[in-house]
Amino acid sequence: MKNIRVKCMVAIAGLSLAVVPGMAAEQPYCVVKGKIDGISKESRIIVQRNGGDHGADVRIKQAVIKADGAFQFTLPEAVCNQLYDFRIEGMRGSFIFVAEKGQVKVAGDIKKMYMAEVSGTPENDRWNDYQHFTRRQTIVSNDMNMSGDKYSQEEKAAIFNRLQSESKAYADSLANNYPGSIVALYVAKMPLMMMKHSRIDSVLNVFAPHFSRHPYYLQMKKRADILRKVAPGAIAPDFNVLQPDGKSKIALSSFRGKYVMLDFWASWCVPCRAENPHTKQLYEKYRSRGLEVISFSLDHEIALWREAIAKDGMTWKNASDLVGGLKSPVAKLYGIDGIPAIWIIDPKGKIIAEGVRGEALEALLTSIFSQESKL
Repeated sequence: MKNIRVKCMVAIAGLSLAVVPGMAAEQPYCVVKGKIDGISKESRIIVQRNGGDHGADVRIKQAVIKADGAFQFTLPEAVCNQLYDFRIEGMRGSFIFVAEKGQVKVAGDIKKMYMAEVSGTPENDRWNDYQHFTRRQTIVSNDMNMSGDKYSQEEKAAIFNRLQSESKAYADSLANNYPGSIVALYVAKMPLMMMKHSRIDSVLNVFAPHFSRHPYYLQMKKRADILRKVAPGAIAPDFNVLQPDGKSKIALSSFRGKYVMLDFWASWCVPCRAENPHTKQLYEKYRSRGLEVISFSLDHEIALWREAIAKDGMTWKNASDLVGGLKSPVAKLYGIDGIPAIWIIDPKGKIIAEGVRGEALEALLTSIFSQESKL
C-alpha cells in the first residue's frame, strides 16, 4: 500500500495555516514600532541599508506611517543584525536603527528626525547611547567653528585633536567591552576610509571569529587587503591604460629602471589642480636624474582631461581608463578614496611611500636623489 502524505493543518488563534515543505511562513523576528510627531498625512516608510563600496543603497522594506505618526512593521531574521536607515518618503531627514530580535521602540519628530530616540533592544540602547555621545561632540565642534576669534588656531587644533581622541577611545571601548556587538563593529568601521591596513587588521582581530562572515567585517577585510597591496614595500600594481590621444596605451611596468611619482587627480578636482604647479617644479628639477611622473586622471570625458592637461602645462606622462571617479578599475586597484593621492615607486617597481604631498613630498625626493648622486 502506498504511503499517503497528508498536509498538516495547524490552528493558531482561529487561523489555519497549511505547512508545505520548503514553504513555511516567514515569522516576524524584529518588530519596529513607534511614533513620529509632526506627520500630517499617511505616508510611506522606506527602510534601506547603505550599499557600501560606493554601491547603490538597498531598499529592504516599505511600510506605512499613519497621519497621527504611528507606525509598526516587522523584519525577518534574514535581514537582521545590521543597521538601517529609516526615511519617510517625500520628507527630509532620517535616523538609523538596529534590526535585531525583539521590539525596537522609536520616538521622534519629523523636524528633527536625526534626534529620534531608538530603544527597546540591547543593540539599539547601545546605538542610542552612541548617538548621544556624538551629539555632545557636535555641540563642542560647532561652538568652536562658530566662535570667531574666541579660540586661537592652536586652541582649535587642540580641541579638534581631543574630540578625535575621544571618538577613538569610545570606539575602542565598545570593541573591547562588547566584541559581540554589531554596534561596536559598525562604529569601528565608520572611519574605514581613513584607516591604514595595520589598524584595520588590529580592529578585525577584536571581532573575529564572531563576525568573520558578517558584511561589515568582510568590507573591512576587503579594504585592508587592497591597502596591503599598495603599501610601502609592496610591488605597485600594474596597469595598461589610455594616453590623452585616446589610442595609445601606457603601462606602469614599462617605467622600471626609473623612480616614478604616480599621481591620481582629475580635471574637476580643485586641490589636484592647485598641486599641478608644484608637480611641474619637481618634475623639471628631477627628471634628468631619473624621475618620471605619471598623472592618472579619474576623468571620464577625454575633452575635459585634455583641456586640463594643456592648461596646467602637464608635460609629463598622463594616463586614464576614462571610466571616471572611484568607479575606475585602477582607482579601485589602489584603494583610492579621495584625490589627490600620490605614490612614489622605486626603479624595481616597489612602493617607497604613499600619501605624501607638499613639503613632505619634496623632502622625500630630495633625500632619494641625494642618495642616488652618492652612488
